[in-house]
Amino acid sequence: MRYFLMLICSLNYTAFAQQPAARPGQLQTASESEKVRLYNQISQSYAATQPDSAVYYAHAGMRLAEKQNDRQGQASLLLTLGHINTLHHHTDLARSFYNEALGLYRRLHDVAGVAHTYDQLGALDGDTQNFGAALKYYQDSRDSSGLIETYVDLGNNAVDKGEHEKALSWYLRALTQYEHRRQEPEAYFVLLENIGKLYQQKGDSATALHYLQEGVRRSSRQGTRDGEVRLLNDEGRLFTQDHEEVKALALYKQALNEAKKYRQPDEQAEALIGIAGVLQKQDASASIKDLQQALNIAQSLHEPKLEARIYQALVAVYRQQKNYGEAMTALTEEHHLVDSLLGADTVKEIAALDSSYVLERSREKTEGLEKVNRVEKAELWLAVVLAASVLLILILCWLYLRKVKRLNTQLQHLNEELRNSNRVKDTLFSVIGHDLKGPAGSAAQLFEMMETEDFTQEEMKGMISELRKQTTASLQLLQALFEWGKAQLQGIKVNPTDFSVQPVVERCIHLLSQQAAQKNIQLMANLPDELKLHADADHFEFIIRNLLSNAIKFSYEGGTITIGARLPSPEEVVLSVKDNGVGISPDQQAVFLTSNLKVSFGTQKEQGSGLGLLLTKDFIKANHGRIWLESEQGKGSTFYVAMPPA
Repeated sequence: MRYFLMLICSLNYTAFAQQPAARPGQLQTASESEKVRLYNQISQSYAATQPDSAVYYAHAGMRLAEKQNDRQGQASLLLTLGHINTLHHHTDLARSFYNEALGLYRRLHDVAGVAHTYDQLGALDGDTQNFGAALKYYQDSRDSSGLIETYVDLGNNAVDKGEHEKALSWYLRALTQYEHRRQEPEAYFVLLENIGKLYQQKGDSATALHYLQEGVRRSSRQGTRDGEVRLLNDEGRLFTQDHEEVKALALYKQALNEAKKYRQPDEQAEALIGIAGVLQKQDASASIKDLQQALNIAQSLHEPKLEARIYQALVAVYRQQKNYGEAMTALTEEHHLVDSLLGADTVKEIAALDSSYVLERSREKTEGLEKVNRVEKAELWLAVVLAASVLLILILCWLYLRKVKRLNTQLQHLNEELRNSNRVKDTLFSVIGHDLKGPAGSAAQLFEMMETEDFTQEEMKGMISELRKQTTASLQLLQALFEWGKAQLQGIKVNPTDFSVQPVVERCIHLLSQQAAQKNIQLMANLPDELKLHADADHFEFIIRNLLSNAIKFSYEGGTITIGARLPSPEEVVLSVKDNGVGISPDQQAVFLTSNLKVSFGTQKEQGSGLGLLLTKDFIKANHGRIWLESEQGKGSTFYVAMPPA
């Protein structure tokens, strides 16, 4: 299914995106009449990989189109916004944008636009009625490109439902529409790939091979080397699955040579992965060498997804060699890449979703004001015609506008609550799905290896140590997740009292003494005996416990952590937590002042979610305090917390 998303992206804009991809730099020299089209093309190019940037350029294009009263441009940009939200699973927003685009295209009497929008709605909801409407418009206008688009989307919908025979039928119908064309687009070769994959799933390798080879032949004839090399790699995978290693190896080597010749490093890496897979059992050393070469290419391309796949393949080869040390290293790198990738994707998707919400609410407000304006004009006209009813109409208008204003205020309040709830939900699911999955997945892999492989006592001891780290990380994450979620959903409730600092700090040191002992770290408190604060004692204990835990995590073995206090003025007490660990870079210190430190690994690969430090800052702010830090990389960090004295 790897190329189905590519197929949707390439075919869904057949009628609207045939121009070459635009670049942001072109906007500076483009005329005002061209800018709306350029904004749309730039947004489409970012749709799959950078949704936040895609929404930004679509939003800018929409403002310009509204200013120019360019209804066609507005409709096209609404389709693009729907497409972006479809790709990133924001279904309700996508449907809203598509329906608004449909209304505009109908008012413009744009048959192609109406048909395309029906197709997008069908693809979004798997609705055969919308697909049927799209097919009727395309058939009536004899639009073969539009028919291809809808047939492919119907096939994709059938694949999602597991109806492979239906999917094959729709794909073959799409293929017949290319019969009389002199030049096939890239989407044609992607279509051949997916037809081949469906036959392969049916167990019909011969027919699957026929379509893949047809794609190679036509791609070579047209000189479209991108499709040719990709199809060669697909043929290699097919022969590998059928255990015809000699043929598979020949195809992978041919793909590798073609990729080198036509400077396609991504397909070069795919061919190397395929070669390594064939050679794994015959010559493990050669397999590792090919995978290392593929890894270098992936790193130069800055492709973390490809890097993660290569590390996964390396784990299998190292396990075959019983080289468990290298297998564990590769496995850790793979999980680190996957976690980083998912975290980055989640941040982009949340940013894109927030931007889409802002744009949609802004458009709803504008439309609401336009409706109110039309009502007011009608009322003024009636006032002129019916002079006797002027007073009554004005009173009704006043009552109506007051009601509208009250409703708008209520809607804005509800929308704000909805956005906050969505942010909390998205963050909770992101942490559970990504940060928690890493330690749990690693633990599962370790259990599997311990169950299926023979280890020495020393190796088993290392495995158990790694399991302890993973389960400890999971427990700490769940605790931070619970505290943060409760604070976000219920609000931070402060119960200020006068309390002594010394017993609270000693209790925190006692709770974390075992964690510190594992790294031979000494915890010291240098506090005045009668030092008291006026704050929430539970919040203060959480703050100190979290700062101490972070200090332990980023301190080297045999280090020292000191808790101190001073009274610079009668208005505040300043407490400090000082360590001599890895330290924090100046750039990260600047980030901490405005948001939160980026999550990283401790000196013994301990991993956190960052929620604890985020909640610490919230608690300090709620108790009328402040926090700052001083740090130098390699020499340690000192976190300062200022709070009101008793």
